[in-house]
Amino acid sequence: MKLTQLTLISFLFLSSLAWTQEILIPTSSAVKDKAMFADSSKRVVGNGFFPVSYTEANLKIPQKDTTRNWVMRKIFSEHFIQKSDKNFFLAVDPLVNMSVGKEQLQGAPDLLFQNTRGAQAFGQIKDKFSFYTAFYENQARFVKYQNNYFVDRGELYPKNPNGYASQNAVIPGGGRTKPFDVNGFDYASSVSYVRLTPNDKLAIQFGNAPRFYGWGYRSMLLSDNSHNYTNLSVDWEIIKGLTYTFMRGKQLNLIRKVYTNMVEAPYERKGIGVHYLSYSPVPSLVIGLFESTVYLRDEAITNQRVNPYFYQPIIGINTAANGMESADMKNLFGLNLAWKFHSQHMLYAQGVMDDISNKEYGLQLGYRTGNTFNVENLNFQLEANVATSNLYAANNQRMAYTHFNLPLAHTLGNGFKEFIIRVNYLFKGIFIDGKVVYYEANQPMNDKSRLFDSKSSISIQNDTKVVNTNIELGYEFNPATHLRMFVNLNYRTSVSSLGGDVDYGSVSIGIRSALSNQYFDF
Repeated sequence: MKLTQLTLISFLFLSSLAWTQEILIPTSSAVKDKAMFADSSKRVVGNGFFPVSYTEANLKIPQKDTTRNWVMRKIFSEHFIQKSDKNFFLAVDPLVNMSVGKEQLQGAPDLLFQNTRGAQAFGQIKDKFSFYTAFYENQARFVKYQNNYFVDRGELYPKNPNGYASQNAVIPGGGRTKPFDVNGFDYASSVSYVRLTPNDKLAIQFGNAPRFYGWGYRSMLLSDNSHNYTNLSVDWEIIKGLTYTFMRGKQLNLIRKVYTNMVEAPYERKGIGVHYLSYSPVPSLVIGLFESTVYLRDEAITNQRVNPYFYQPIIGINTAANGMESADMKNLFGLNLAWKFHSQHMLYAQGVMDDISNKEYGLQLGYRTGNTFNVENLNFQLEANVATSNLYAANNQRMAYTHFNLPLAHTLGNGFKEFIIRVNYLFKGIFIDGKVVYYEANQPMNDKSRLFDSKSSISIQNDTKVVNTNIELGYEFNPATHLRMFVNLNYRTSVSSLGGDVDYGSVSIGIRSALSNQYFDF
């Protein structure tokens, strides 16, 4: 009888662990690095996009540690509120990102700071329904080169007699801002989704959570660089190894409409559609075909119905019927590859094209190694990215591959060659994360608002070479919330063909919940 009871209790406990793992992992690069090599097999994680579920990543949600008292558990191992039984899981946490620092080389008088407070809640009912929601309230002051980029991507207001004036900076992963104190920003952001998995072949997700296509640090297809946007995604495993994804979303150009009877003029709308077909002939290889379409909805004084092609779900139809660009839609077509040729080593690549006749294309080639030299949690990555000068631009600039005036794919937008080296190591909570980004860009560097001008526009290009080096070390208190105390050292040097070579160096200390990405390394 005791053996039967023990068996039943064990079964219920393991069943609870099994279904809770269908919740999606956090989107941060640190979590993705771990997921790539979480098991000792040659299996490629994911079909080509992230985040994936804990089960697919072979990771586990931290469970209750009954060997510690309540205070020690909440600080070092558990979610702040964590409830579960055989059919239910719920976690709630406060979130922070607080730091203070100083720019050392330019003599800027003001302190750098980040003051983010937030909360998250997520859970699951059996293995059929899961959800996630988080919100953040932020005030921050950034290094000048970052500040300039955010201001250049600001929202546009009509001005008399014509043209637009920019105001209210936009921050990647943060959204539209309002001025705060001296050279600071005040902004809020949120992310949420509900996910239905009626069976192990189908997943339906609705919300504004971002997706990152690829296995790299950057994506040339679609990334989490921009602001979150409302979208509906359907993932369907047609047969074993063959998966199809269909996504439709609502996006905005942060351009105020000219005429309105509203208190505040609305932004210009556009839509996005993604089709993605992935095939894995063997567990160590994934090949994906990617098609993305931007649909025009609004211009300065007009709007139009949704293009009928917005509703068609088949990959390749939009491009075949309309070419790479028509009057109200712009298409990108790409390839996404990953080959894990050893349990600790993998290669990945992407290719994307826009205008074949004008040779507009983007390429990515990368290499990852995890648990390097059999040292657990030692990860190394090399990556190269290239994009031509008008890859993500459009003849009608309102159909550029952007949302909230920010690039949807690579953070640099158009016209660059980039090389990235990353290494990170975690040992008993102590971590070090190093990164070097080198790029050559042929862009209007002094005015990023021109980055996605119409393809027919002529703007002054600026050949610029940049090295951006970042080292962060600290201690991870809690693996459940990835709560980290850190010291961050950043050095950036730029050499410009138009003069004005500048070096920046900053030091900051802080504490944060490292659950998502913000790409400030440009």
